[in-house]
Amino acid sequence: MWSPWSRAPAAEQEPTAAGPSLLDGSNPVFGRIEWRNFNEVTNLDAVLLRKRRTSLREGRRFLRGYAWVTVCPAELTERLGGTAVLEDSGAFHRVLPLRAGGVLLQASATMAGYTDQVMERVFEVLAPVLPPGEPSPDPAHPYLRFVPRDAATVR
Repeated sequence: MWSPWSRAPAAEQEPTAAGPSLLDGSNPVFGRIEWRNFNEVTNLDAVLLRKRRTSLREGRRFLRGYAWVTVCPAELTERLGGTAVLEDSGAFHRVLPLRAGGVLLQASATMAGYTDQVMERVFEVLAPVLPPGEPSPDPAHPYLRFVPRDAATVR
């Protein structure tokens, strides 16, 4: 099976190698690395029909989304129980704390390994800090990956 990441440079297959050093100086509101979505609207915001401004304004109250690699701010990391709880959840390949607060969460070793089952585990662990709402697929963007459940029902 061919994957766009099978021939990717090592930096693309190991985003956690440089990521923490780039993020350590701040407590980022959010960050992500995912396939085929390079704009400012996250997959979750798109399927929840959340406006970008709302998502940004509420970024320390609700996590803006989840992806192969997700950056979670300190405030939400604390609500999830902290770095150790995230590590112990088994949902992440790597959990790297950032010096100024927050964590970088890598769901699987490679992007190709970010299967629907892995995404489901990530969703379940992050559900307590995800915005509520029933996601609705957008036919104009069939490549958006998301778990088709309201995070509020998982809490």
